[in-house]
Amino acid sequence: MNNSMNEHNEVDLIPTLEEYKMIWENTNDAIFMLRKDGSIIQANPALYEILGWRLEEVEGLIKIPFFMDDFTSKEHEKQLELLKSGESIPYFETKRKHKDGTIKDVLASYRAVNKGDVLAVAMYKDITEEKKTKQMLEITENCYRVLVEHSPDAILVQNNGMMTFANIEAVKMIGAQSIDQIIGKSILDYIEITNPDNQNDLNRIFEQAEMVKMAPIVERLVRLDGTKIWVEIIALPVQFEGEVVIQAILRDVTVRKYYEDQLTYMATYDPMTGVINRSAFIEELDETIELAKFSKEKFALLYLDLDKFKEVNDSLGHGVGDSLLVEFAKRMKVNVRHQDVVGRIGGDEFLILIKDIDMEKIEGIVKRMHASFSNPYLIHGKEVISTSSIGIALYPKHANSSEKLMNIADQALYQAKKERNKYKYYNENG
Repeated sequence: MNNSMNEHNEVDLIPTLEEYKMIWENTNDAIFMLRKDGSIIQANPALYEILGWRLEEVEGLIKIPFFMDDFTSKEHEKQLELLKSGESIPYFETKRKHKDGTIKDVLASYRAVNKGDVLAVAMYKDITEEKKTKQMLEITENCYRVLVEHSPDAILVQNNGMMTFANIEAVKMIGAQSIDQIIGKSILDYIEITNPDNQNDLNRIFEQAEMVKMAPIVERLVRLDGTKIWVEIIALPVQFEGEVVIQAILRDVTVRKYYEDQLTYMATYDPMTGVINRSAFIEELDETIELAKFSKEKFALLYLDLDKFKEVNDSLGHGVGDSLLVEFAKRMKVNVRHQDVVGRIGGDEFLILIKDIDMEKIEGIVKRMHASFSNPYLIHGKEVISTSSIGIALYPKHANSSEKLMNIADQALYQAKKERNKYKYYNENG
């Protein structure tokens, strides 16, 4: 299959930011974001539709009112610690209280984010009616079969490494014209592994090496026409026509996956310049320092801003000023290596982390970068001349903590700005 065609098809699936907003406003699933203290900071309208609570009623509350009374603070703290460790909590059935006192069955999941103050993205699917339906399904196997055939989710049965049953939605999801095109093949033939950790789990369950229940897995499915979608796979051994086989439910989560990725991006990156934001940069700097304590790595921290940026804004307008910041960030990115990190602190202030480098080589990098910043910028078809100043702090020579390094680099920048269009290393004597 042509790789460029596959990539093109996949790109076409990525919603725009406006489409993400439409999904946020109109999805049937409640989506909300949690702070690291467990309180809610953002929620879509579906939270009100499902549980009757508006954002302003629950925002900032440590004790969330729609949790069940028997959900103890100790259990809540355990859940938060799991998310803080970076481990997401996959879909599980639970109960939540509606504002009017009624109890709702929900399918809940929490995806760990851990960027800045954002701990996780939570999603609730109202399955109250589905639970009632499931109870009715238990009346007869016949009734169950009919509902499986017409389920909105793709459902298939696999035995001895081959599909022996697929409902209409499964046939459609794979992109087949009829069930005959896929019966006798394995669902694994259509799964493109993106996370190596999932490979063994999928093999164990679908090849029936072990008769175990599988936690939900999100992977990419390649349809017969080459297009790719993200699917959530839930599989477990069940009794089917007198023998134990593997039943799997596949749900198209392409939009959800890109939406979650977009939320993570928004929590990590500066939307204007595309470089990481202050909290993400400090996190990266802290991690680099921790590693350097053992590896003895040396690195440099650069604090930069544009000279007389306020005058540009005042004389040429904020639109030109914003475009200048974007171009300034681009020049920073092209003048560093792939392992180096560029971040925006705020306004026209930026930081650059130059990792694992000999002190002798820093001078050449900074000199080249500073010369690049001195060239005129082409903004909206007009030439704009704007110089910059750089303050430089070295690890471990000047400091061994992120707070001190940033403070020292800021002091060096202050010295550089006295002359403007200069770069200065930190000098405790000024």
